[in-house]
Amino acid sequence: MTPELLKGFYRIAVFVLGVSVALLVVVKPDSAEFVVTLMSIGVGAALLVAVILTSRYFNR
Repeated sequence: MTPELLKGFYRIAVFVLGVSVALLVVVKPDSAEFVVTLMSIGVGAALLVAVILTSRYFNR
């Protein structure tokens, strides 16, 4: 993978994670939006971990 592609995925992951964490403060805990926000945090964190592991694998 090219470093530019990994950098793009990293930026997407940080954006999704950051916006989701910011929304977590605003959304009511007993609403459907809260569940979607938690799922978005999971997706952003998973993408971030995948980018970090892929970057370390290709930099060996």
